[in-house]
Amino acid sequence: MPQITESTMVGAPAGDVWTLLRDFAAIGDWHPALPPAEIEDGPADRVGCVRVFPQAGGHRETLIALDDQQRRIAFTFADRAGGLPVRSYTSTITARPVTLTDDTYVEWSSWFDCDEADEDKAIAAIRDGVLVPGLRALEQRFGPAPSAP
Repeated sequence: MPQITESTMVGAPAGDVWTLLRDFAAIGDWHPALPPAEIEDGPADRVGCVRVFPQAGGHRETLIALDDQQRRIAFTFADRAGGLPVRSYTSTITARPVTLTDDTYVEWSSWFDCDEADEDKAIAAIRDGVLVPGLRALEQRFGPAPSAP
């Protein structure tokens, strides 16, 4: 089962970053590759609600975990959704405080099953099309974390 993990540091307190990330409906507002989303069976912070992207063929993602203590959100989507050759897809985004600098370490992980022949293509599509652009967008929104002294 392939797993992809990408991370970055942003120049804002974890609480500020988490406020944005925990809003399951807001991803289209900050992620450059994703259109606006609508919430079904929600509000947007209720586990089990569904995020629908009408401008992306009705792609649907289900919120499966939201943990304010750990600042962690997790979601899943149906097999082969979004044109990806994947099954059993799960993704998590976590915002952790960097206490010495009041910055935030953001980690985005995805894991899934796929046919071996599709593995490299799926990893590249998810990493380069979703995770990395999303993390770069957070850096732009909140500013990069300053380098440690």
